[in-house]
Amino acid sequence: MNLSESVILITGASSGIGQAMALNLAERGAQLALVARGKKALKATCDAIIAKGGEAQAICADVRNEQEVSAMLEEALNQFGKIDVLVNNAGIMAGDIAFTDISPSQWRDIIDTNLWGAFLCSHAVVPQMIRQGRGTIINTSSGAAVRTGFLNIPYGVSKAGLDRLTLGLGAELKEHGIACVSLSPSASATETVRRLYPDQDIDTWTHPPEMAARALRCLLENDPMQHTGKVLSAREYLARQENNA
Repeated sequence: MNLSESVILITGASSGIGQAMALNLAERGAQLALVARGKKALKATCDAIIAKGGEAQAICADVRNEQEVSAMLEEALNQFGKIDVLVNNAGIMAGDIAFTDISPSQWRDIIDTNLWGAFLCSHAVVPQMIRQGRGTIINTSSGAAVRTGFLNIPYGVSKAGLDRLTLGLGAELKEHGIACVSLSPSASATETVRRLYPDQDIDTWTHPPEMAARALRCLLENDPMQHTGKVLSAREYLARQENNA
């Protein structure tokens, strides 16, 4: 994929891994539709890209809301005319909470943002990609989908569901030239994680969010279709690509 000719829509792009992805892809000349709920932080990300000669559009939307997702897609298409890549990155965490301490509203918020939001965005974008005859969907997953000991049950369930969505879309959309891959970053040193663990030196057990961003760029530039339907560890995939370079 030639990123300088690609339009990439990233949700959860105002901070953390999503912001790192946006900044990295902008360096490759990608045209970026950046989505988040927080207008101020999102605008700051776009301004940073534009200041360096990049092209980015800020779209404020809540991925949990079907009408806002529909309006998001319309705005992106009006600006760029196509969507080559959708990165379902928007997600929330709630720290280490025992199952008995999780409220129904917390469970619902996590599932709605991390899984329902990815469904809504994918469901909106896929028809456009089918018309184009090509496209890529990247779902930001987590090791919490298959392991305990980090964060909480609803977060892990949401990411496990996301990986199953990847598996299904990979099988169903391949004939249309559309790839779907789950990219699973290592625990990342984002401000959200710092807030969740204020008493820990998280730099001793996390990786910079830029690692996930570099893995995404490598994946997009090296034929994501060969990995469609799969879950890739961002750290391991990046290491393989750098070793083969």
